[in-house]
Amino acid sequence: MPVGGCAVTVVVPTRNEVLNVEPLASRLAEAMNGLEGGWELVFVDDSDDPTPDAVRSLSGRGFAVELIHRPRGSRRGGLGGAVQEGFAKARGTAIVVMDADLQHPPEVVPELLAPVLAGRATLVAGSRYVWADGDAGLSGPWRHLVSRSCRGLVHLVVPRSRPLQDPLSGLFAMQKSLLDGVRLKPRGYKILLEIAVRTRPASVLNVGFDFAPRRAGRSKASLGQGLVFAGHLCRLVAADRRARREVVIDVATGAPGAAAAR
Repeated sequence: MPVGGCAVTVVVPTRNEVLNVEPLASRLAEAMNGLEGGWELVFVDDSDDPTPDAVRSLSGRGFAVELIHRPRGSRRGGLGGAVQEGFAKARGTAIVVMDADLQHPPEVVPELLAPVLAGRATLVAGSRYVWADGDAGLSGPWRHLVSRSCRGLVHLVVPRSRPLQDPLSGLFAMQKSLLDGVRLKPRGYKILLEIAVRTRPASVLNVGFDFAPRRAGRSKASLGQGLVFAGHLCRLVAADRRARREVVIDVATGAPGAAAAR
């Protein structure tokens, strides 16, 4: 790997995923084998179990691993805040974000990355909705209903989300430069939607994948997280409306100002 940088940084937020760390890293290593420019793996960990020890053990096996452990009281922004801290540590010119529970198959990561590394897209999102039963890994009919209903609601109230087939996906790749000059304000799980609203990516692509059942551990989804998402969605709706108003003003006056929407 080149000193001081690499082609790709994979950011993985973790919370009590001790049984999933090693299988994730191993499958990623196989999928990324031969990547020109090298890659690194950044875990941002909010765990209270031995997950940090499992991450540290990867370094002895030759992985380029960075661990950021956030102790209790320092976990601002939830999963979205963890991912944002991973962005700050990323050395790659392209960044991948994925969950640790192996519901996001590591084997699809090269397909997400290819358009970003080739300069054909600034943001590529993994989608559970490209084909029928792509979301089969959701646990039960209720989760299926909630997921699809939330997707429809987001597309309805946040127009900027519509290029994304799965705006609430936790699996995506992007050019790191997309974040330049942008102030993210994540809360909870849905940082892809935050990025779509606040960065205005110039080109967006979608890549289908099969959302697998969780390999080990317990889902972090809860009513409390749903309420956090609802509040954050209201803030993003307001931000999206402000951005569209400023674009209209810019077109009418020729004055710069759309960047303020970020």
